[in-house]
Amino acid sequence: MTPEKWVQVKTIFVDALDLPLAERGNLLDRVCGADLEVRREVESLLSANDALGTGSPERAAIDSAASAITLEHHDTVRRVLAEALGGQYDILRMIGRGGMGAVYLAREKVLERLVAIKVLRPELAASAESRERFRREARIAANLSHPGILQLHTFGEVGGVWFFVMRYVQGESLAEQLERRQKLPWVEAHRILTEVADALACAHSHHVVHRDIKPANILIEEETGRAVLADFGISKMFGAGDSLTESGVAIGTPHYMSPEQTMGGPDVDERSDIYSLGAVGYTMVCGREPFSGDTPVELIYSRLTRDPAPIESINPDVPEALASVIMKCLARERAERWQGAASLKDALSQAGEKAEDGLPEGIRDLPSFGPYAFIWAIAWAAFALLTVRSAAERALLLLVALLVPVGLVLHLWMVEGQTIRFGQMLRVAARPPDWWGMYWPRSLRRRSDIWPRLPLPARLVRIALSAFFLIVPGAIVVRRWFEFGGKELADSGFFFVETAVVLGTAITIGASLAWIRRRGLSRAETLRLMFGATTPSTGWNTPALSRVLSPAAGPVRIPEAGDAADHRRAIRELLPMLPEGLDDIRTVAAELVDRAVQAIERDRTELSSIEREASPAEADRLRGRLAILGDAAAHETGERAEMRVLLQNQLELVRRMRDRHELSSSQRKRRLELLRELWVVLCASCAESAGEHESRKVSDKARALCAQLSESLEQGGSVGNAPFQKN
Repeated sequence: MTPEKWVQVKTIFVDALDLPLAERGNLLDRVCGADLEVRREVESLLSANDALGTGSPERAAIDSAASAITLEHHDTVRRVLAEALGGQYDILRMIGRGGMGAVYLAREKVLERLVAIKVLRPELAASAESRERFRREARIAANLSHPGILQLHTFGEVGGVWFFVMRYVQGESLAEQLERRQKLPWVEAHRILTEVADALACAHSHHVVHRDIKPANILIEEETGRAVLADFGISKMFGAGDSLTESGVAIGTPHYMSPEQTMGGPDVDERSDIYSLGAVGYTMVCGREPFSGDTPVELIYSRLTRDPAPIESINPDVPEALASVIMKCLARERAERWQGAASLKDALSQAGEKAEDGLPEGIRDLPSFGPYAFIWAIAWAAFALLTVRSAAERALLLLVALLVPVGLVLHLWMVEGQTIRFGQMLRVAARPPDWWGMYWPRSLRRRSDIWPRLPLPARLVRIALSAFFLIVPGAIVVRRWFEFGGKELADSGFFFVETAVVLGTAITIGASLAWIRRRGLSRAETLRLMFGATTPSTGWNTPALSRVLSPAAGPVRIPEAGDAADHRRAIRELLPMLPEGLDDIRTVAAELVDRAVQAIERDRTELSSIEREASPAEADRLRGRLAILGDAAAHETGERAEMRVLLQNQLELVRRMRDRHELSSSQRKRRLELLRELWVVLCASCAESAGEHESRKVSDKARALCAQLSESLEQGGSVGNAPFQKN
């Protein structure tokens, strides 16, 4: 074997180590191609590695060597890339890698924006087939214009380096979210499915089959929470041949491939993407893939011979309407699935409406009927009793007041027992209107209502306003009622009650505004937090509001989002509550959270310093000074030349500091996220009662998070060895 091929073998081997066993064959199919010698050598190394024990010295040596090879390889690629594109882009860091190449974060110098650059691996660039596959991915992405599809800026080749430049999505992949959170609330999973289905509808309308729908290829934008579909590396045009795919070779990721895709047939169409998206949806709501297996053969056999376990048997909280849509995506026969992404999107929209209420079709208009009936009755009764009328007129007006409430009761009585129990229908009818934002009994709210997640100051404001709008008009009505009856009441008592309610409401609103101001919310976000409707909407997805909203309370007061010190407090309070057998986590987590809070504080100080000394306004000022100097003369000398050099050096320094600001900000955000996830998992450890297997899963997740936090601190320059090592 030549030295060049041996380098290729080592690189492929290292990349394969990061993948589950079931996905390695797909990687080898893509990067080895017809080179059987390279493939056999890689498979031999993988088999020898898998045979070693997890804690053996040999495995540790391999892991160390693999890390060294990875660093060396990507340092080389980054150096070559910087030499080739240094005139246009500043290469900052690697943000991802896969079978075809790596993705780097870069700053485009002319437009001053962050971009992602995907680079074809140098050893693959020598293959005409790999170059054509890479070129085709860029061509397909360039022809798809949709906010839910990763936008391509440019494609090219410089000095033997094949690359294309894409929009940089600030955030993380769905796979990274699932790794931290295990599963998502059904409302969030429904939104992501709907957005990806919309993006797929655009791709399918251009006759493009993605063929690799999986969580790693769905990016979640941090600012908006929107799902963005990426990586069209193995996509194809349906209805056309695919000269880059061998007949009978399965292309895709085994855990998410459709049955027909696992067989490697040439007739894979858009319904294969529907199946894969259903598998993603199943994973989001269940916390596991539809099928499990250690090898691709086991996975293929499972999906060809049986259906996944019903979603309701794994997560009963998922509404039946949404579960049925996902399960239809996973039908083994293509004719039984949704026949297109557009029809799937429509089904998801209808399922969302049904899932919100869980009601049959015949009584879909029932929610919020109760409040309107109550308002109708109160308004007409007040009109009848507080105006001078005859007894007959009052009786008629009171009859009108009872008309809508009686109609509601009759409607409930007629449909009672057919589809849903009377008591349940009554609770549904008493739900608040969609626009409601004030107090309402929690048992009558919708399951997805934002109210339980509101911070205490926001809830107090809403409760105070609700009391104001009930007590003050109520006191006026009572006073008028007694006046019409000819009875005299002391006004001082009513004045005292009304004044107390008004002052209490004003003080509550003022204190809450002071609390909100310290959180840095905008005016629109403040109004939404204090008075907005509590039904779920995209308006609640802004980063600032997401930081102040909280999950349901656990055994310890929920830490304030974005406050590292408060997370340390909450985690330390949880540690003594951990069950027996988690002493290692208890010891390591206590040390890690202290180090993490110190590191986050250092990051905050550095970010503040950079923002003062190298703000975007400072860069604009220096560019303006250079523009005033104009273009340099052929042999410019003297003070003017010195000034130009000084300004250019200052601008370059500001740019480097802005790059460091981005890296520090990303690092600080990651550490805060890890603290938050560690808190959530430790809560689950304290409350876990589902048996030994589930307890082990939670404790393993806690150890993995400790390892990730330790790794993040080591990368940031902290001293000490990682307490845990990921296998």
